[in-house]
Amino acid sequence: MNRKVIANAASVMVAVGALTACASGTSTPALVTTPAATGLPPRPRTLDAEGTDPCNLLTPVQQRQLGVDEGSRRDYAKGRPLQGTVCDWSTLKSQGRISYSVSLLTNRGAEFALGAEPLRTVGGYAATATSSALGKAQYECLLLVDIAPGRSMMSHYTNDSADLPGMTHQRACDNAQTAAEYMLANLRAAQPGGR
Repeated sequence: MNRKVIANAASVMVAVGALTACASGTSTPALVTTPAATGLPPRPRTLDAEGTDPCNLLTPVQQRQLGVDEGSRRDYAKGRPLQGTVCDWSTLKSQGRISYSVSLLTNRGAEFALGAEPLRTVGGYAATATSSALGKAQYECLLLVDIAPGRSMMSHYTNDSADLPGMTHQRACDNAQTAAEYMLANLRAAQPGGR
């Protein structure tokens, strides 16, 4: 696996781990059962990501639109701050500039980044944004979409080489949101009853 992808995964784990500690005062938060209890607006419906391959959440056409190569799936190691599955896409093979990832988190809800930045909306679902403790905020964004109680879909954008002219944290979050819109639409389409 590429070192930058591994470094990105580590920064995501540290970021969410730090958010967890700050938000709950402990490293093992309780699962919430309703968006109202989390301070998030109600979600249109609860989405089930169980058994979903996160690499299927971007179509080949969408990968081309984002400018990334084919994705690589992995699971978070047991006992780590984050649990769930991840897919990483990057341009490292061809350009060495950007990467996207999606994590289907089974133990972290979007509320853990609540208040870090203004609330966003992705496909009608509340989304919170932040940056990792290890990266440079100007070049990355973590966007956690509230898909189910205590669970989230995390879209992560990084300008790995920190060299895109005019890159800002706001632009990084906009890029993470664009990818999240695609991913959420595909996750919703895979649910019983479709969208």
